[in-house]
Amino acid sequence: MPTWVKRLRDVKAAYIQPGNPEEADPADRRDSIQIEFTGGDAGQHCIAARALAGAEYGIIVTTPTGIAVDSNDCLSVNLEPS
Repeated sequence: MPTWVKRLRDVKAAYIQPGNPEEADPADRRDSIQIEFTGGDAGQHCIAARALAGAEYGIIVTTPTGIAVDSNDCLSVNLEPS
């Protein structure tokens, strides 16, 4: 796991998801870091992680109530039933 993940607060777990070398888009070939947070806004966590990761990794953030992915501009999707 990259050392920069330790600089984030409220991290419950973090995993590396291997990229798919057969994807046409180079961004889809890179490995992604999936970071599970104990709370907070998934979009804000995603933006912070994106700033630390640089272009080397994709970012997937989950919280108990939301998910955000850097390839979707870190827009948070609410996971709570409406």
